[in-house]
Amino acid sequence: MNGLLIQTSLRKYTSDFQIWIFHPNEQKWFLIDIFKQPISTPLLSLNHLQFSEGRFLCLDYPQEYKIAIISLDAIVNYEKRDIEILYHLLYPLYSHFALKSKNIELKKLIEGIKNITASLDINDLLSNILDNVASVVPGANTSAFWQYNPALDRLVCKAYRGWKPDIEKVQYQIGESVTGKTYRDGKHRIYYSFRRANEAMKGTSLINAQLLKRAFHGGRVKATVTVPVKFHDEIRGVLSIHQDSRARKLAKWDIQLINALAAQIAIAIENARLFTEIKRKNQVLVKRNDVHISLTKLSIQNKGVNAITMELNRMIKPSISFVDLLEEEFYAKDQLNHFTYEELYKLIGNRNSPIHLQLFDNGIKNFVLFPTFVGNVCAGCLIVDVKLSLTQLEYMILERGNVFLSLELAKRHAVTEVHYKKMHDFYYQLLKSDHPDLLYKQGLDYGIDLKKYVISIIVEFSQFHDLQTLETKVHHFVWTIKQTFIETSKLVFGHHNKITLLLSIDSPNDLSAIMKSVESIINQWQQSEQLKLYAGVGRLYNGILSIAKTHNEAERALSYLLSKQQVGMIQYAEMGINRLFLNHHPEELQQFTDEVLSPLLSYSQDLEETLLVYMHNNRSAAKTAASLHIHINTLYQRIKKIEEILEISFDDPDMVLKIQLACYLKEA
Repeated sequence: MNGLLIQTSLRKYTSDFQIWIFHPNEQKWFLIDIFKQPISTPLLSLNHLQFSEGRFLCLDYPQEYKIAIISLDAIVNYEKRDIEILYHLLYPLYSHFALKSKNIELKKLIEGIKNITASLDINDLLSNILDNVASVVPGANTSAFWQYNPALDRLVCKAYRGWKPDIEKVQYQIGESVTGKTYRDGKHRIYYSFRRANEAMKGTSLINAQLLKRAFHGGRVKATVTVPVKFHDEIRGVLSIHQDSRARKLAKWDIQLINALAAQIAIAIENARLFTEIKRKNQVLVKRNDVHISLTKLSIQNKGVNAITMELNRMIKPSISFVDLLEEEFYAKDQLNHFTYEELYKLIGNRNSPIHLQLFDNGIKNFVLFPTFVGNVCAGCLIVDVKLSLTQLEYMILERGNVFLSLELAKRHAVTEVHYKKMHDFYYQLLKSDHPDLLYKQGLDYGIDLKKYVISIIVEFSQFHDLQTLETKVHHFVWTIKQTFIETSKLVFGHHNKITLLLSIDSPNDLSAIMKSVESIINQWQQSEQLKLYAGVGRLYNGILSIAKTHNEAERALSYLLSKQQVGMIQYAEMGINRLFLNHHPEELQQFTDEVLSPLLSYSQDLEETLLVYMHNNRSAAKTAASLHIHINTLYQRIKKIEEILEISFDDPDMVLKIQLACYLKEA
């Protein structure tokens, strides 16, 4: 955790602050010294602190961890972006506590397994099991183990903890209450409310209900869990747990832990296989812990995607490569990519589960693809070259590694957004051109020479309902521009649904090739991504003081395309007469058209059509008659009638120009 970065981020809001972390297992807060390594602080409580609204920022992390930032000297109003930055800066603090907690749980689990295997007496064994449950699962102070008694044809309580002795008298039929149902179908059940648990217990016999009421411990229950204890798909018993209301909510890890404990119980009962099963499960847990520690270390040190990919290659035998689909980068140990980026896009689609496939290339090769999602967008893919099949341990390592790769891509995306913001601000300073000499020097830092010829291009994406998908598409498009014009001096960035590209070139002779490349990119994207893209291009000018001019022209060209809903690219220089109408409101143009042509409509629709075709054919009588499929004399009669109705003469140049403009606007 970088204390200096955190202090710098908070300094704009407050100079005197405290940082606390809430530990859900302890149900208490720790006061943190951000400059201490390792973190070591006394256990304190937030209850004695008095703070008003505006002094307290609480960040929620996975597994009910919370980190609080308290301003001691001022009321603050954090900006959303700063909150996101603080969230990521403090993430290692959460990781430290979470990892430490998991290590303690793992240690307790291992110690509990040792205690289980230390006794061969079934009563002692079951008692040790329930003690182990209480030490490993948060708030699991009340539990019971039920086994089927063939002589009674009932499920009886063989061991309990937290219940009163009357629990020993309860005898369930198979299918009765939650315990009987779990034994019958072999499915674990979890209820997070007292009402749902009571509903699930409908059908319990009256005598058992009375005994349960007398045996109930009287405490408030946050969750009720029943887990079948199986051995070789044969159910040997049921483990039931009541979680205390003061404990944190059970996480996925806890459910996995409970299921693991149930498996350990079955193995302990089946003593012949006890040590083999414990060794296997212990190996998985220890390996998972090693993987987590190793990958967390790389992530905290910002080693990047390549380091994580190489570490995964070290951990398992199958060859692993990773593809960044946004920036089209390939990371691998052997630098051999069997798939193109287009193939990966098609193979993955919107699927977020592993994909198994075979490639026939000089023999059969087996691959497993693990899509890497950032939010709901597929940003990358792990490619595993497998000889036979992946083991459960290898699956676990790859899935865990994929989580860290997703985090790395998210961090990279956040850095890119900050870079875009800086470039956006700099670009709009260029439009003002208040200090050209200073801006020229800053431009060199951004990689663009503003003393050369400059031209502005603005590309707009059609609107997306999913903003995260839009940001991803914009980022990928910017990367495509950068790769296409890698040797060209440029400034390019995305902002909302627009991409702004400012190019600096040595000679006007280079412009034609650049325009062809930009238009080619837009056309390819519209076809491959099924997007609507609109691009306006300003004219080429010389020097920094002309940037505002080419930018405004690009904006006007883009506005023209949007008003016509015409996708593709248009250059301001090629817009011709349309440039004259850009500053006029559409209603004003429509009013002019109606004033000129509406008298014809009130007389005959044929006359308006005749006039439009006549002007379109540059007043060629022969071409117009042929187009309308009428005799030329009929055409002359219509033209004479048009002149009478509109009170014009086609021999008057001013009147002809007026009619030409009206017809052009009508067709447009």
